[in-house]
Amino acid sequence: MRRTKICMETDRISSLPCDVIDNILKYLPLCDAVRTSVLSREWRYNWETIPCLIFGSTCKVNLLRRYDWVSIIDQILLLHKGSITKFSLTIADLKMCRGIDNWLRFLSNCHVEELTFCFDFPDSHPVISQFLFTLDELTHLFLAYGELKPPPAFRGFERLVRLDLFNVCISAGEFKSFISKCPMLEYIKLESFGTKAIGDLEIDAPNLKFFSYRGRLSSICFKNTLLLAEMTMTSHRHKSLHDLQMPNDFAIFEPNDSNLVRILGQLPSITKLTVNRDFLQYLAGGGSGGGVPKKLPNDLNHMRLLTFWIINLSTIAEVTCALCLIRSSPKLQSLTITALGLRNPENLKTAAEFIRAQQECEITLSSLENINIRNFSGLEPEMEFVKLLLLAATALRKLEIITKNSNVSGKARTEIFEELVSSGRASVQAEIIVRDFD
Repeated sequence: MRRTKICMETDRISSLPCDVIDNILKYLPLCDAVRTSVLSREWRYNWETIPCLIFGSTCKVNLLRRYDWVSIIDQILLLHKGSITKFSLTIADLKMCRGIDNWLRFLSNCHVEELTFCFDFPDSHPVISQFLFTLDELTHLFLAYGELKPPPAFRGFERLVRLDLFNVCISAGEFKSFISKCPMLEYIKLESFGTKAIGDLEIDAPNLKFFSYRGRLSSICFKNTLLLAEMTMTSHRHKSLHDLQMPNDFAIFEPNDSNLVRILGQLPSITKLTVNRDFLQYLAGGGSGGGVPKKLPNDLNHMRLLTFWIINLSTIAEVTCALCLIRSSPKLQSLTITALGLRNPENLKTAAEFIRAQQECEITLSSLENINIRNFSGLEPEMEFVKLLLLAATALRKLEIITKNSNVSGKARTEIFEELVSSGRASVQAEIIVRDFD
């Protein structure tokens, strides 16, 4: 019998440079990365220098049979060597609160660039440790469910580019002071589902390019945000204005100090805007004239995508504000509307007449190619609003209307389609689609 000689060679992975191995290990769940220490003598200490420590649901729960999370994290940090560029903690365990001070104190000497603390305690808002504000090399900060109280001595995060706050308690004044000390901020996302509004929010960020807010809000203003390109505002005001109607329903005012002018006038670089009905109603307020201008003093020449989220096309304040934004966006390419549907039926006729009257006003949308309207009910104001767009969009390629089967029957969808096809259109090549929600 011929014997085959087996040549044992060192595996290629073990011979890779340390920084390459670190890069491989950081893509493994942390507990699996630690387990590589049993592979061989050469791998025993490799995990101790990985730059990313991510504690989350991917960690194996069988470790908890002998240790709690505080002990596990303490031990890993104690054995770790070198920089920790990313630290993420997203485990719901109230016992972990006792270790946060020590962990942040340890991380203050580790050159942390990305930090995530997701407490996931809906009924509790523990105060974030003051040691957080010593991490002066942060570029991305994500906090969820906590209370943020910057100390008076806080000098700022000079390298912070992205800020995500999810249900974090912070006053408007403290937030204003906080972001003023983060001059490199480009991305801000705020979400709050509490019953308390954040107050009067002021955004002063010279490098800001993306801003998103979801939650209750009293008011907002933007200063020194000339680079802001994308904004999403799905806010809820203290007092609902669902039935807001201006005293002169058919009047379009020319105030220079309305909320619409005051806010959108400070965003000359905006390319993508998403607003909900409460924020539209906020924009419709203010101003000595008490109404909405027909058009902004300065066009939004960079606007390409405009989205109205759950608006009531039978409420004149919302329609007027939406039309102002549409008129002020001569380069608009895509328009998306999610309609609220029937809310105030007594205003249907008035709103339809108002929208029909706007068809006589000059509106030219020479770049608008796609219109998508969802939750369409076929109400008269909705139909008139679509007809207005069809008359103005000279380059329209596709109009897609999506209905709900519970609100609109198949026969009604056919009637909607036939009425729109037979109405006047500025773009004869536009495809019109009326379909049910999938």
